[in-house]
Amino acid sequence: MRRVAVEGGKRGGVRRPALWLGAPAALLALVVGQAWMTAREEYLPRPPYEVAHTVTPDGEVRAGADTGQVRLAVLGDSTVEGIGSPTAEGALPVLVASRVAEALDRTVGVVGLGVSGARTRDVQHDQAPRLAGGEWDVVLVVVGSNDVTHAHAPWRMAETTRRMLEEVEAASRAPVVLGGIPEFHTVPAVPRPLRWLLGWQADLLRARQAAAARDVGVRFVDIRAEASPRFLGRPESMSADGFHPSDLGYGLWADALAPQVADAVAAGDTAPE
Repeated sequence: MRRVAVEGGKRGGVRRPALWLGAPAALLALVVGQAWMTAREEYLPRPPYEVAHTVTPDGEVRAGADTGQVRLAVLGDSTVEGIGSPTAEGALPVLVASRVAEALDRTVGVVGLGVSGARTRDVQHDQAPRLAGGEWDVVLVVVGSNDVTHAHAPWRMAETTRRMLEEVEAASRAPVVLGGIPEFHTVPAVPRPLRWLLGWQADLLRARQAAAARDVGVRFVDIRAEASPRFLGRPESMSADGFHPSDLGYGLWADALAPQVADAVAAGDTAPE
């Protein structure tokens, strides 16, 4: 597996931290922003369901994920757990599975292992091990927003993401798709100027995610570029807390993510033994 020196080393490991530390006011603002967001109690509660469903090509959704012809696992944070959608049918993993089932004309069994508040390192240490021993056709990871709000150092993000992806690949023995950090510049729940600062941080971390995905050789979907613009002028695409998408918004994310997930399954089916 080819390695590309994206972070660390003499070339990148000195200059990039120097640039970041040269803006102490911005760093302080992010830390303050983290405390502010942590103290908020206005987010929606965790959903009353677990994602373990089967979706048929004609759109039927039923509980239980052990009958699918395609086995899909989705790892990540609150957006994978389903916060923002009142029903499992509107949760991101099920919406992705529905689109994949239609695209491939095959039944998809989907399991969501996302946990609210999870960061990239949590996916590596807590969620990836749960894939071991299973028979998976593809794994989707959607994570990174909490790395933004917890001021994860940009110069470390590529390595953090790379290790996570390698752990997911090793545990699942399946192709992996990574969904990048969504837009933060326009999140209604975050006031200005914090919204701008978090958006700037998100842009930095997202670029490192994409670099790590290229390094490891997994598919990367830029949710910010492919889905976030479709939220503009559609307030109903956000949930009541102004931070998580609604089931409509998750549908927009699924539109962007599902083609790469379906392509990964198809490529795995045709790979030489």
